Amino acid sequence: MTIVCGTDLSERSRSAMTAAAALAVRLNATELWLVHVLDPTIGSLDAAAKQALEAAAQQRLAEAGARLASDVQRGKPRVNHAVLVGPVSDTLLGFASEKKARLLVVSSQGHSSSFFHRVGRTSERLAQSAELPVIVVRDAAPFEAWAKTQRPLRILLAVDWSRSCEAAIRWVRALRESSSVDVIVGHVYNSAFPGDGPSRYGLPWRHSIAERDPDAEALLTRDLQARIGELGGKGETVIRPHLGVGRLGDHLLELAEAEGVDLVVTGTHHRRGVGRPSSVAAVTLHHGRTSVAIVPVPHGELLAPDEVPHLQRVLIATDLSPVSNFAIPFGYALVGERGGEVYLLHVRGKAKSGASDLDVTAQLRSLVPTRGVPAGVVTRTEVVEHPEPSRAISQAAERLGVDVVCVASHGRSGFSRALLGSVAEAVMRESRRPVFIVRPPP
Repeated sequence: MTIVCGTDLSERSRSAMTAAAALAVRLNATELWLVHVLDPTIGSLDAAAKQALEAAAQQRLAEAGARLASDVQRGKPRVNHAVLVGPVSDTLLGFASEKKARLLVVSSQGHSSSFFHRVGRTSERLAQSAELPVIVVRDAAPFEAWAKTQRPLRILLAVDWSRSCEAAIRWVRALRESSSVDVIVGHVYNSAFPGDGPSRYGLPWRHSIAERDPDAEALLTRDLQARIGELGGKGETVIRPHLGVGRLGDHLLELAEAEGVDLVVTGTHHRRGVGRPSSVAAVTLHHGRTSVAIVPVPHGELLAPDEVPHLQRVLIATDLSPVSNFAIPFGYALVGERGGEVYLLHVRGKAKSGASDLDVTAQLRSLVPTRGVPAGVVTRTEVVEHPEPSRAISQAAERLGVDVVCVASHGRSGFSRALLGSVAEAVMRESRRPVFIVRPPP
């Protein structure tokens, strides 16, 4: 494993080199490269001045490398240095790619009273463009203490439901395998957003976007635990749902301050242009006082689960028609021999008519297959009222924490589909959970 540390040879950048050395020790890196990039305008200097400038940079890098080499254990990793010429961010990224580096470490360039003064700084351009994890160091002391096993590294891992944080979760998991790391899993929810907070689970509205919802936070804690899985390694794991209104990054930094973390770890969408300043990664870099790690998803890669998932909780939705009921046996088949729970769900309109809830529940129970259901499978029934069946199904799936939703498609097309819509299609579009659609024979 190779780690690259970019340095401008300033006093401030020494923290990045110290932290890079600590990370190299803990991660068992084989090489640590200290890299200084000279501005391409030195090409306008005469040969003697250019040579003197490069020699001075080489000398200072060699001295810094010697100091770091004396701190690492038994000469590992090997500390190298290089002086390059070119645009700083592009040159560093090119060098890291050439060396097949697994981590790039740079220092923070400080804070200014103006937001726009900080836009375009080297650390931000690197985090925006890099295809490898980038750590922007603001304080090296926690990394040093961690490398000497004096205390755990304390991390805030920003988690949401997008694929951008999947790589960040795996990176933290690998970090914990190297040494003790305490992880605070942070997730910011906004009760005012449709599909977020209470509305995600179909919970009643509390009439205030600034009021925490204990029921929603309990369900979010359950789902966040499932999202990160077993982090393994050493250290504590704490989950913190956090109510916020406004930019998510601001509330994430608020949580980092309250928890006293050493490092904020977040994924990135690699947003550019108008959407860039409001992204979580951009806000934490612009305004944070804590070191930040930006972990991108590898280019063009859709990260799959590390292991074959065990489908233990299945939601089967039915409108009690023969076509819809056709999905029920298939839903039970998804659970498998290891057992689990099957929820039979029926959504009825707001205006109650026809059979009572008790009658509908009895009807749902009568649809349980009489053969082939493993002994370890428990059947539960749900009857809910909602004017939009697809939304009710998606909300029930979130509230119950199921692994997959199973529905049948009526196969409507043309005018009938435009008039009546397709519940199966809407569930597939709205649900954040895997959806298994059964097409009955014509």
